[in-house]
Amino acid sequence: MGAVGRCDLGRLRQQNEDSIYISENPNTDFEYYIVADGMGGHNAGEIASRRSIELFNEYIDKNFNTENYDDILDLFVSALRYSNKALYDMSLNDESLNGMGTTFTAAAICGRRLYGIHIGDSRLYVYDKKGLRQLTKDHSFVMEMVRRGQITLDEAKNHPRKNVITKAIGIEENMPADTIICDLDENGIVLLCSDGLVNMVEDKDIEKILKKKTNLADKADMLVKLANKNGGTDNISVILADRRVDN
Repeated sequence: MGAVGRCDLGRLRQQNEDSIYISENPNTDFEYYIVADGMGGHNAGEIASRRSIELFNEYIDKNFNTENYDDILDLFVSALRYSNKALYDMSLNDESLNGMGTTFTAAAICGRRLYGIHIGDSRLYVYDKKGLRQLTKDHSFVMEMVRRGQITLDEAKNHPRKNVITKAIGIEENMPADTIICDLDENGIVLLCSDGLVNMVEDKDIEKILKKKTNLADKADMLVKLANKNGGTDNISVILADRRVDN
């Protein structure tokens, strides 16, 4: 397996509130990846995204069983519950962190299977012989309107409230997450990204880049470069992973 990550400031933001993580488990066939996009005043967004990952990893490190990969999704759910509660308590105990929160999208490759967990509007995709497929559902105000048939996808792209999310880690004591299980094609590519990518780059253009005959690092660089070329209005986070080792 191999993975690369990019976490770019973008062209307009003064601070990077995104955080990413790529695990390194050379002695197992289990790797996992995280993208978190923080929100909150002052430094709270950066703290929320960074600490959510640290707390999640803390739980994984203490509870991961290398003998049983079947429980990966349960482990992810418990780890995110632990992270959410700790962030929520931090915001209650520190006035400067009131209202902080973060999106959280994580995925693990275990053999031929992909496991994911998700809250917010960061995204998890798979690109394979079937094309580019979004596996997560955006927890956002405009996408709720789209799902109810109140606006179209095209209208959602320019809606004044397109950046309002309806679920995030750390804003409530209990926050249920979506879970994903997907079989992974031998040549499939996994993409995790923040909205700083997808708000600037259409899915069809993401697919064109992932289709190119080059390595993951070059593809990640091309995605970030295109997002910045198209405006770069937000922080841009990208993780690309596959089951091969030559990246």
